[in-house]
Amino acid sequence: MDDRVDSIIREWHERRPKLDFSPLEVVARVIRVAHFLQDRLDDIAEAYGLSHTGDLDVLTDLDRAGPPHQRTPSELAETLLLTTGGMTVRLNRLQRAGLIERLPNPRDGRGVLVRLTPIGKELAEDALTTLLDTQAAGLGTLQPSEQADLADLLRTLLQGLGDTPAFRPAIAVPRA
Repeated sequence: MDDRVDSIIREWHERRPKLDFSPLEVVARVIRVAHFLQDRLDDIAEAYGLSHTGDLDVLTDLDRAGPPHQRTPSELAETLLLTTGGMTVRLNRLQRAGLIERLPNPRDGRGVLVRLTPIGKELAEDALTTLLDTQAAGLGTLQPSEQADLADLLRTLLQGLGDTPAFRPAIAVPRA
């Protein structure tokens, strides 16, 4: 059974038969998959009253940090692949909604720490289950072994493109 990318590739082969379109077969499908999954994630964010999926990303990243559920804005921006300006916009929205708070950073007198509020933590915990269920449903046409193979292939691709784990300092952050 064909998908839209197959149609595009056929048209390109007719127009430019000497070119190798195999990279396009992969890249176009990855982009299309990301688009379909992003639409589902946007629906989840909206269901939780958030205006942007990225807001949900911030909340779940803070939850993943573990107690006391805080990170610096720079750490969040690095993990979520945002500029610091883009992160500031998200943090302002989340603070106005009462889902995060900004506290002075004891390691940096000029810096702040972003921490989940109790309401933000509850939302993040609940949303995580919904996110995982939605992602599992989106991958439902793949067997578990196929999902593992795809994850391995995508990891290799990301590493080849320069993706590396975010730096996390080994310094303990004081708990409030």
